[in-house]
This record gives sequence, C-alpha cells and structure tokens, in this order.
Amino acid sequence: MTAEQIAGWDAELAALTGSLGYLFNRPEPRVVFAQFVEGLLAELPKKNGWTLSERAGHVTADRMQWLLNGSVWSADALRDAVREYVVAGLGDQDVVLILDDTQAQKKGTKSVGVAFQHLGLTGDVRNCQTMVMLTDATAAGHAFIDRRLYLPEEWTNDRERCREAGVPDEIIFATKPELAISMLESYGADSTKPAPWSVTTDAAETRSQPASGPGPTTSRSHPSPTPKISGCSTRSRGRSR
Repeated sequence: MTAEQIAGWDAELAALTGSLGYLFNRPEPRVVFAQFVEGLLAELPKKNGWTLSERAGHVTADRMQWLLNGSVWSADALRDAVREYVVAGLGDQDVVLILDDTQAQKKGTKSVGVAFQHLGLTGDVRNCQTMVMLTDATAAGHAFIDRRLYLPEEWTNDRERCREAGVPDEIIFATKPELAISMLESYGADSTKPAPWSVTTDAAETRSQPASGPGPTTSRSHPSPTPKISGCSTRSRGRSR
C-alpha cells in the first residue's frame, strides 16, 4: 500500500459523498454526512456519536445526532444510490446475490425491532435487532446493496409502540424470507441491473418459506432471468421468523 493509493481512495470517497449532496436540502447535513461516513471507515476503538464527532472536530455530538435524528433525507434514496455505485464498480459478469441475516445486540427496549431473538454471534437468544441483508458479489469484490429490518410480531401487534418508534402504520409483520424476496424483487425491477444473476442464501433463510412465497428452487418472474436460489450454509441459525 502506497501513499498515492491512500490519497486516491480518499479522493474517491470525497467524490462519492460529494455526489450524494442532493439527498440533503441544507449544506450543514451534507458536510456532516461526509464526516459521518469517514468516521465509520476510520480505525476508532468505538464508533458512536461522540467518537465520530470528536474525530470530525466537533465540540459536542449534536451535529452527528441531528444528522441521524432530525435532518430530513431518505435512507432508501441513499440505498439506491449506493447500490448503483456498487453495481457499476463490481461489474456485471457472473453476479451472485447473497442473502443473510445479521444482528445487533441491544440493552434497552426502545430500538426499533429489538426483542429477545437468536443472535448469530453468540449462538443463543439475546436482546437484539435483526436485519436481513443483500450483498452483490462478483470476481471484483462484494458489498452490501440492500437491507430490511425484521420486526417481530410483538412489535407489529403493538401499533402504539411502533408509532412511538417512528414505524409507519402500513408496516406489517413479514418473515425473514418475505423480506429477502422483497429485496430481490426490488433488485430485479431495475432494468439497469446486470443479467443473468443467481442468488445464494444461508440455510436458515430458505428453510422456512412463507406459504404464499416460493421455495428455494421455485421459479419467479423477473425482468432479469429467473434467479437460482441455493442454501449454502451447513449450519442452522434458528427459526426464520
């Protein structure tokens, strides 16, 4: 690794975050957004509002916290822009989409979707959030391109709790396989995405398909050729609720 390579990466990151400025209607969050992304990529012992703010030279964590809690911008629009960037960078040859779930352990009850559920890191039941993730992979590399937060039924059955956490009333319970399928449909609906493409997933994600959805090898209608879905894991991570 050379100083020139590091400088090149820094310049490309600055160009990328700068190109996303249209997501924000004020200059302040545009600047803080770039600092936020740089902080997430930095080698910090802990990454939270305070440590990211200190790295950016802020006196308090208010500006970082406002970016996430108060400023107006669309996370889905950012997701779409990042997905387009990733797909363009990784190329369109032999694309494999990888589905898997990941968890974030929590201590309280206020984080959206937090509940006692299986935590892959520890192999037992902990208080955590669960996200279903979609990764784009080619010979050039791999990167996340989509995500869905899993809301357990104890959340979707408690509309007041959902409203307090900012969950829209139209969000209803969906199993992890249903969330995975919705991401594949979103990917396939974009005619600019490379084709053909195949899908691989953790065994736990394909083992419990909803009655109305396809099984792992059932054909689906896509603008791109029908994906082949195969469970590649030899271990089980608990129920795919």
